[in-house]
Amino acid sequence: MPLTGQALIEASAGTGKTYTLAALYLRLLLGLGRERALTVDQILVVTFTEAATQELRERIRARIQEARTAFVLSASDDPFIAQLLILHQDHPSAVLDLEYAASEMDQAAVFTIHGFCQRMLRQHAFESSANFNAQLLSDDTALVRQALLDYWRTELYDSPSDLAQEILGCFATPDKLLGLIRGYLGLSDLQLSPDYSDFDLQQQWREFISLQQQLQQALQQVLNSTDPGDDLQALIRDSSVDKRSYSKKNLPVWYGKLVIFAEGGKAPFKELLKFSSEQLQLKAKTEDVPEHPIFEQINGFCARQIDFKAVIFCRALAAVRNNMQAEKYKFQQLSFDDLLQKLAGALASDTGNALAVAIRKQYPFALIDEFQDTDPEQYAIFSQLYGANQTDIESTAGLPNSGEQLGLLMIGDPKQSIYAFRGADIFTYMLARRQVQKHYTLGTNWRSSQGMVSATNQLFGRSPGAFIYSEDIPFYPVEAAKSAAGELTYEGQALPALLFWQSANSVNNDQYLNELAVVCAGQIERMLQGGKLKNQPLNPAHIAVLVRDRREAGLIQQALQQLQIDSVFMSNRDNVYSLNLARELQYILKAVNEPSNERFLRTAIATEIFQLNALELYTLNQDELAWEQLVEEFSQYRQIWWRNGVLAMLHQLLQQRSLAKRWLGDVQGDRRLTDFLHLAELLQQASVELESNEALIRFLQDKRLQPSSAAQEQQLRLDSDRARVTVITIHKSKGLEYDLVYIPFACRYRQSTGLLYHDETGQAIVDLSAKAHREEIDKEQLAEDLRLLYVAITRAVHGCFIGMADVCLRNKSVWQKTAIGYLLTSIVQRGEAVLLEGINQGEALQLLADENQHISIIGSANIDLAQADLFATVTPSTDVAPAHLQVQEFARKIQYQWRVTSYSALSRDAQHAPSIESDKLDLEVSSQEQEILLPSTEKTIFSFAKGAVAGTFLHSIYEEIDFTCTDQLQIQQVLEQRLALSGYDLEWLPSLSDFVYQSLRVPLIASNTKEQSKLAEAFSLSDINNSDRLVEMEFVLPFKEIHSGAINQLLARYDPLAKRAGELVFARVSGMLKGFIDLTLRHNNQYYVVDYKSNFLGEQLTDYHPEALQLAMIDHRYDFQYVLYTLALHRLLRTRLVNYDYERDIGGVFYLFLRGMAPGSDTGVFYYKPEKVLIEKLDQLFEVGL
Repeated sequence: MPLTGQALIEASAGTGKTYTLAALYLRLLLGLGRERALTVDQILVVTFTEAATQELRERIRARIQEARTAFVLSASDDPFIAQLLILHQDHPSAVLDLEYAASEMDQAAVFTIHGFCQRMLRQHAFESSANFNAQLLSDDTALVRQALLDYWRTELYDSPSDLAQEILGCFATPDKLLGLIRGYLGLSDLQLSPDYSDFDLQQQWREFISLQQQLQQALQQVLNSTDPGDDLQALIRDSSVDKRSYSKKNLPVWYGKLVIFAEGGKAPFKELLKFSSEQLQLKAKTEDVPEHPIFEQINGFCARQIDFKAVIFCRALAAVRNNMQAEKYKFQQLSFDDLLQKLAGALASDTGNALAVAIRKQYPFALIDEFQDTDPEQYAIFSQLYGANQTDIESTAGLPNSGEQLGLLMIGDPKQSIYAFRGADIFTYMLARRQVQKHYTLGTNWRSSQGMVSATNQLFGRSPGAFIYSEDIPFYPVEAAKSAAGELTYEGQALPALLFWQSANSVNNDQYLNELAVVCAGQIERMLQGGKLKNQPLNPAHIAVLVRDRREAGLIQQALQQLQIDSVFMSNRDNVYSLNLARELQYILKAVNEPSNERFLRTAIATEIFQLNALELYTLNQDELAWEQLVEEFSQYRQIWWRNGVLAMLHQLLQQRSLAKRWLGDVQGDRRLTDFLHLAELLQQASVELESNEALIRFLQDKRLQPSSAAQEQQLRLDSDRARVTVITIHKSKGLEYDLVYIPFACRYRQSTGLLYHDETGQAIVDLSAKAHREEIDKEQLAEDLRLLYVAITRAVHGCFIGMADVCLRNKSVWQKTAIGYLLTSIVQRGEAVLLEGINQGEALQLLADENQHISIIGSANIDLAQADLFATVTPSTDVAPAHLQVQEFARKIQYQWRVTSYSALSRDAQHAPSIESDKLDLEVSSQEQEILLPSTEKTIFSFAKGAVAGTFLHSIYEEIDFTCTDQLQIQQVLEQRLALSGYDLEWLPSLSDFVYQSLRVPLIASNTKEQSKLAEAFSLSDINNSDRLVEMEFVLPFKEIHSGAINQLLARYDPLAKRAGELVFARVSGMLKGFIDLTLRHNNQYYVVDYKSNFLGEQLTDYHPEALQLAMIDHRYDFQYVLYTLALHRLLRTRLVNYDYERDIGGVFYLFLRGMAPGSDTGVFYYKPEKVLIEKLDQLFEVGL
């Protein structure tokens, strides 16, 4: 292989890319493959991370030392170095060259791409017109956020209120907008489609409002007309328009929305489109299309609808870029992206040739590592420097012939290009591959076993386009260097290299994740019990579980913890500031800074950091002396903070409270201690440059809100060196290897939500409609998923286990759309590409297994019961040793009718309701209703999960948040933690945060005049301070013998809903009735019962109108529930308030149907105040009995 000109080496996983780079470096030092040898300061080596540069430098240094020793001895056992000894016969001169290279390795030109650009701009400041004094901004997270906030204020403050409301309807918070545009800010060569960057939003809005007013006036005339020709519903009914769509049910509803709009309501575009001439013509079966001028006018109006999301996206993207550049110019700063752009721009300028010559003279040869992760600007730089037309320095410089040849060697693996979120562009790699003439491949896998290599070749080699873009990303089978077989065994028998576990069930994504997490943990347990590697027992350090995100990792770690198997999670996005521990530490700093602030102090000691139990917290709250001692303790911490710094203070807290001892008794104790000390160090470093304790607390808050994935010092540290199962994201695992790899969630289906695609020329385009090019976007998503799967499987040395299931979306099988599904169903048979449509998963897996002896299946698709049982979940032994056991005789009389019961038990339609010790929450779910969370393109409260788990989740949010919060920050903090704990995707965070925030501001009013008169005044939850609310108030109501007949008679006499409801049915019972009231609040000296309901009544606000709520109340017998709650409150206030009066002191009950609550709507809120006589009679019944 000549070391001149351009060449591309494609190095599949495990084929020795770094070894090859070091070998090529040796050849360059010895002048083998080119006319003249080079020194270490003439060979440019570029990679993409600081860690990679350090590894490369050390590997090259070690290789130089090995070669030097070989040339001294004129002998080597290394095949490659032995070849060097033959090719370079002047051994003494080689020794001198290698000794000099070794001594100069600290000066070797091994850089990151950004480090290289920064050096070139500084060293050639004159040629590049760069600012020599510019400072490098290593983390621009805060700058980006500030630039976005500047745009946000300008956009909203300068807009009329109605326009501002439209913008807020698309992006409730600036953080929501930032989350959308953040990934596109660094893509300079980006085309927007359509591009609204110069869109005059306010002018277009004024014109739109004018058209809307004209349409509303025209509609009013038509709707008020008595002319039969203006009866729009009749025109549509009498036409050939499809009546399945324009049905008797749908048409009146759409027409009603039209009427509301005509009277001044907000434009309901979804319904308006139904009356547009274009839509009516599309739905007509014949030429009998309904015609009316208003249909044409509606059509024109809808065509002028402003796509606010697209417009704001474009305007924000341009504004943030401009704001950032202005700020960086002002303070003479450069970001990493700026380094690339400035060097690329300098090379493309009129003076670029002089700069290129200077760099080429400095570095005649360049080695580019991990080239698959390049982007357009990076490739433009090296193409300009070492392009196909640049063969030597003289040809471009016009200088005397120095004989210096140029060379550019790019090495990488396009099958492992998985960092698109960092800017890596596989299409740039494909362009480079087409432009470079000389291609080489590495054909031997030095990492994996023969069986593993064979199975991988089979899986990816059987598809005609395993990586979609088959011409530019071909799959070349590789040979295995390791020939040993049977190194991985279970109970003495060799295991297949690639093993699929297939669930017998058709499941949705959530069910799949939960089931396969348990299966995976069970398999790992069995392997640790009976597995051996090279005749040595397996230990947890041999095993890695590869996941896509934190949710998957959490499920795996939880399942492993249930089996008492230690694990550690590693992710390249884990930032210590993003942890809940950082939030709790902020609470502690606030309490230490203000120990006299009771609220701060109570919050601090309630954190998991202190791990105080309920009794200890109660004691502190009740014992005045203990509280004073706590205040004094925190005052001492504050003194230490002032004198010796925050690190010393936190160490004192750790020691005085024996926190490390408490933590290390827990499974995650090591993790918590490591993160605590890490945060303490970071805060100490930051405090040096901050002027006060308050400034440090603000610093911590800012870092928590915007943690940076780029800041290395903020990445989580390894918490222990003991052997544990590694749970790691696929992105983090790249470049690593593990003896056993588990990929439990390969069939998890992810709908593409991206906007970016590339056209046939490789141009990156953002499709803001996300519809016109959905096929291209989905194709690119599948291609990246295939590369991720390849990276995951090729981490395995001896064995890989993949979890499979027939994953369904809306009862339709979608596993074929995943990467593994594509490989199983898109194959070559008899030389032709075949798509196995309609094949079930079991058949597809069996077809693959039949093709290769190193691939096997267990589970529903395998008839080998012994093998299927091999990985069955182990259940603890229930055998009891034969001791002298005997049944104790019970002689007391059982009171069969006495029990602790609840509203839920009594309201069930059953003669013998079960005894319930705790009725903490009335979950709005029927016995048939399951937890359902289906992927949705639109994240709203209506598309959020339904069922018991979702109900518990929503309740927990309202329990924790401060109703009076003025922004969504605190809500987002609570939601982020709860989403993670409940297993929901964090992508729900923006929409749920906005929903909760808005619901707090919904006026709590009655639906009719009679009930409204019982309310002193309307108010909302946002008016209620924490001191005026009691969350989950527990009550216990003792009662003598009662039966359902007496309860039914009493309720039907005094409660209007009970009169319309079916009868309660339960047998005679006595005992205790126990329950919890979601919220008890005080407003204007009146006390109210509030109950949150997550019932799903429909997908529109109108489905939660007052009558619908009453029907739901009746259906679930919530009337009985609120009477019991009111009785509990009545008994409490009777004992606590002087001169208690029911009519004056009790305000009533609110049932908040959360999904139906929205500002400006009368939906979602049910109010009623039970009659005083009903509560008194029920009180008497409970006290006296029948």
